[in-house]
Amino acid sequence: MSEMNPPLPPYPPVPGMPLFGRMAPMTFGQILDRIFRLTRANIWPFLAIGIFPIFVVIAFEAVIFGGLFLAGAFHRPPAIQDPTAALWIVVPAFLLFIPIMFVVYGLYYGASAYAAVQADHGMKVTAGEAFRHAWSRLGRYIWLYLLRALIIAIPIFVCVLVIVLGALLLGFIPKNGGDPDPAALFFLIPLGVIFYIGAFVYAILMSLRYAIAFPACVHENITAGQALKRSGKLTNGAKGRIFLVALVIYAIGYAAMMIVYAVGMFFFAIGALVVGGHLQSNLPLTITLAAIAGIVILALIFLWSALLMAAYSIAFAVIYRDQCLRKDGLLPAPAQ
Repeated sequence: MSEMNPPLPPYPPVPGMPLFGRMAPMTFGQILDRIFRLTRANIWPFLAIGIFPIFVVIAFEAVIFGGLFLAGAFHRPPAIQDPTAALWIVVPAFLLFIPIMFVVYGLYYGASAYAAVQADHGMKVTAGEAFRHAWSRLGRYIWLYLLRALIIAIPIFVCVLVIVLGALLLGFIPKNGGDPDPAALFFLIPLGVIFYIGAFVYAILMSLRYAIAFPACVHENITAGQALKRSGKLTNGAKGRIFLVALVIYAIGYAAMMIVYAVGMFFFAIGALVVGGHLQSNLPLTITLAAIAGIVILALIFLWSALLMAAYSIAFAVIYRDQCLRKDGLLPAPAQ
């Protein structure tokens, strides 16, 4: 540990108890302080873990665009001779992409939750160790990710389905044997807004309810269904605290991104003033600088995304331990 990352303070002991006695739940400020200390102290393993799903998505998009290029989608002139040629590439690739991403995110959430739980207990793990742990329980983590996603997203799909069916019934079925009545579609607008708001609120509540399912699954070595039930029990009465922690993390990340954006715009303005009026004479230099700027911007976006995901993973691990202390009075022993 370098001088920039001093040893983390332990959980606060209960007043009147020995230093190594039962730990006490933390305040909101202590939770935030511990999250950011742990993130700073374990930044490199979490960066490596967070880059993994981003890299897979980029590689998959490269395959898609490569297939479209081979199909002639970017050849001008002439245009694609057969417009369905691109569909024969995009549709199968998209269908293949769905199960691949379930595997990728099962690995990612399992590895990040394991690294976060270990970090919260004062143990540092490498990205390779975290991924080996996730791989050993891959089926469980994929199933947990799928169940949680379905619970959160099903009302949104139902809402969309109801609106589409309503639009078909009201807009395309003739009224009294006459022409279709398009004006009836406007009755769906307030109903659709209400359904959407309700589904959105439900998704937020379910996301908070099952926020610590992965730390519980990792630490207690329980099944996906048991982890969801455990998370629902532990987050009972704590959803407001979890929401505020997540909101603070997002606000800090957003502010950091805005600062980087402002600095980038400043240097862009300077470059525009220097090169302005001489684009043709300095075309190779302009293209080179633009390419370098694009690479730097992409790297910063990837770095920001990985850091934000790492902060959330650590936050849920810290909240999991804190809620165990609040609900059970002690932390369950880690399963072997």
